[in-house]
Amino acid sequence: MKLQDLKADRPFKAYLYIREASVRDSKNGSRFIRLQLSDPEYREVTGYVWNANDADVEDYVTGRIVGIAGKGKEFQGNLQLDIQKIRLANDGDSVSIENFIETAPYSSEAMLEEIDAAVAGFKNRDLREITAAVIDGKRDRLDYFPAAKSFHHAVRGGLLYHTVSMMRLGKELSKLYPFIDQDLLTAGIVLHDMGKIDEMQASENGVVDDYTPEGKLIGHITTEITEVDRLGRELGTDPEILLLLEHMILSHHYEPEYGSPVRPMFPEAELLHHIDVIDARMNTMARIESQLEPGQFSEKVFSLDNVRLYKSKLADK
Repeated sequence: MKLQDLKADRPFKAYLYIREASVRDSKNGSRFIRLQLSDPEYREVTGYVWNANDADVEDYVTGRIVGIAGKGKEFQGNLQLDIQKIRLANDGDSVSIENFIETAPYSSEAMLEEIDAAVAGFKNRDLREITAAVIDGKRDRLDYFPAAKSFHHAVRGGLLYHTVSMMRLGKELSKLYPFIDQDLLTAGIVLHDMGKIDEMQASENGVVDDYTPEGKLIGHITTEITEVDRLGRELGTDPEILLLLEHMILSHHYEPEYGSPVRPMFPEAELLHHIDVIDARMNTMARIESQLEPGQFSEKVFSLDNVRLYKSKLADK
């Protein structure tokens, strides 16, 4: 069975992939495991292993395939999976993890080539050198790293996909606003999320297991500013260019509650923020809409300000 067959109070049986597992304590002192599960069509559902013992905690972790029997359950307007039986998949189950790994729609090699070509084409030498230096320092992980633990571009190669999509959008928008420095905007786009590679622990399947100590204590904005500042000083980057890049990274979340202590103060920084928001939200909407039938509403989506996304019936035409 697939998750599209999951209905409230109806039996359900399938092999599912654990995209995320978190161990929590219940009010009665017992432990339970919250599982975010997906099927080969990348549909997702939440399920719980109640009264989890040590073996359960060790077995049911991110990146494992499990055989599950249970039924659908409505909770606070959302459909969950009521897990009644669960076990790890084994070699005799004829199920491959490759069927569950969602990847970017372009190859990592092609996306890296596109980014490299754009950076090599920068007219400004300082922008070209520092941006290339950051990429080279992370190249071994860029081919598989996701852009987030969940929500937007949370797939294998997702960080490259997010970067390339933003570069293409930035290139088109710059045609409408000729006062934009295309090289500076593109450099900001390439650099703004590179700190996520040091913020998160991701497997080569593109699944984030956890956040690193740096990610938890500092966050990707600060780690990337620190890296850019260090490389800029080593390369002898023009101080103003270094300042502009650091401001773009620092301000791209726009609001203090999202990690940016200052708002964008020049056009390229402002445009970077909005391009980032557009690409992240459109990617999230595309992912959710692909799992809906025309005329259907989704459950509340946290990353979209808790709206319930609607799939238009025009999609049928």
